[in-house]
Amino acid sequence: MTIFTRRSSCGARLPLRPRHARAPFIANAAAKTATVWWTQGFVPEEDAAFKRIVDEYQKASGNTIDFSLIPFAPLMQKIVSAITSGDVPDLISHDINDQVVVPQNAWDDKIVDASDVIDTQKANYHPTVYLGTQYYNSVTRSAPAI
Repeated sequence: MTIFTRRSSCGARLPLRPRHARAPFIANAAAKTATVWWTQGFVPEEDAAFKRIVDEYQKASGNTIDFSLIPFAPLMQKIVSAITSGDVPDLISHDINDQVVVPQNAWDDKIVDASDVIDTQKANYHPTVYLGTQYYNSVTRSAPAI
């Protein structure tokens, strides 16, 4: 499970980008559908922009994005329940203000290392933004990008 924030999807950022939309990496090469939980926007234009990105990706790739737009508080509850049960989506957007769920689950080796995807776009990031994707994993004894 990789967690991306709404802010990380803006500008020159992670796999789902409003500008120059790039195809998100689907970890299982045989998979044709990715399940995404995305934070519902505060204004309708945010949701419309996300839907447009999904549509463009699906047309370009032939893959399917099965997404849900979920308000912030219910999304937090859903994330905790999913991690607890082990039934998680392929991608979750979550607000950076939550400084508990991501670091704790990275520590417990419950979040997928996405360095192979993020490193290909490293030149688009400010060094501080890139460092902000690093959370220490106590199992692998490393701090991969997530």
